[in-house]
Amino acid sequence: MSENVNYKKLGLKVGLEIHCQLDTKTKLFCNCSTEQKEREPIAIVMRKMHPVASELGQVDVAAQYEYLRDRTFYYQIFKNETCLIDLDEAPPMPLNQEALTIALQIALLLHCSIPEEINVMRKTVIDGSTPMGFQRTMIVGSNGYLKFKNQKVPIAHVCLEEDAGAIVKEEGKNVYYRLNRLGIPLVEISTGILTGFSPSEIQEIAYLIGMICRSVKTKRGIGTIRQDLNVSIKGGARVEIKGVQELGLIAKVIELEVQRQLKEKVKEETRAALPDGTTRFTRPLPGAARLYPETDIPPVAISKEFLTQIRKSLPEPLTEKLVKFRKKLKLSNELATEILRSDYLSLFEKIISKKAVSPSIVANTFVNILKDLEKREGIKPEQLSERHFMELFDFLEKKKIVKEAIPEILKYLAKKPTANVASAIKELKIEPIKLTELKAIAKEILAQPGLTLDKAIGLVMGRVRGRIEAEVVVKTVKKMFRR
Repeated sequence: MSENVNYKKLGLKVGLEIHCQLDTKTKLFCNCSTEQKEREPIAIVMRKMHPVASELGQVDVAAQYEYLRDRTFYYQIFKNETCLIDLDEAPPMPLNQEALTIALQIALLLHCSIPEEINVMRKTVIDGSTPMGFQRTMIVGSNGYLKFKNQKVPIAHVCLEEDAGAIVKEEGKNVYYRLNRLGIPLVEISTGILTGFSPSEIQEIAYLIGMICRSVKTKRGIGTIRQDLNVSIKGGARVEIKGVQELGLIAKVIELEVQRQLKEKVKEETRAALPDGTTRFTRPLPGAARLYPETDIPPVAISKEFLTQIRKSLPEPLTEKLVKFRKKLKLSNELATEILRSDYLSLFEKIISKKAVSPSIVANTFVNILKDLEKREGIKPEQLSERHFMELFDFLEKKKIVKEAIPEILKYLAKKPTANVASAIKELKIEPIKLTELKAIAKEILAQPGLTLDKAIGLVMGRVRGRIEAEVVVKTVKKMFRR
């Protein structure tokens, strides 16, 4: 499907649900670690699941469907990362205050109204992803918005909840889960119904919401942020698509779902996202009967003093940093976006605040040069320290090196971590040269017969690489070649 498709005419409606793990030391309702560093389970627990009726006597259709599949679940237990609370063999501990604070920060950054009292609910989940048969969740903010292209994208609510167990494998009707992920604090951000937007614009909105989450203490890496979509078109049905792992796949998933709904009669259901952007059926769409109160945890009052304290300590949202990086620092959109995603963001900001160097050069070092060195030379990020980078850009500021020398110096320092930039310059013989010396080298090379301009530039560059700016070499050789 192309950008020429009139999605507004098709009546495209999309609801986004962004799930992001919070970077807390312990889980939401117990003192287990959230590091997930253990690899070998110390025990395995087997469970079967069955649905229970809600307070109104109704059984959720999705829960009934899962029950009829008659599967057996095996849960891997990990030392210091799983406990009896995860297995529903002990009552939950009080709500993790660190997680609550981070969740409220996200809600406030999204301009949400904060309830005076937070009530924990149980959400029926019997697909095996939790041995309890439910997931604890609570609304911490509602009726917010996100600014996008001079519009206010509605944020229906922000919830704080437990993450589910991570699936390991399926063997027929036997399903295996890791329980060290279960209970890690998670925020779920749900937008209102998005209409009038193209799939690519909805993907941009999801990216901006992700940036708001990354403005506070959230975990990084594969599996720490996931997207669910609710998609429908005129004459179609609402389909929930779960588990879009890559943000860059959202537009394609929506486009393919629109195509599917145009080609066939669809019904309300839940589908799983596949790596190629297609989806597969998993179960009927859950209903409201799956929620009921958590009686083991009392309501949590949110005092005005507590909320005022959080407001005062709100970080600058990355969405605002993106604008600043583009306008003030003159970074390209791609470079600004990538440095915001980078683990080196705080170091980047520290360097440009202390050193009079080009922000683009610093950002490019972290975003592109380091990735290239890892790919070509096997250099790992942990081989280079903050000291290395601060010294590197100090030398650049004082014009003791040129930017072209950065890759070779970093490669040298990674292999000799106790060395310094001065020794790298000396050993690599990359002291900067002046224009007069460049011209002398160029004159010598240009004296060779039969040279093309490109060949001449390449030969000169090979002699002076890392000692003078590449653009100066090109400009000088072009000028001298015409003579």
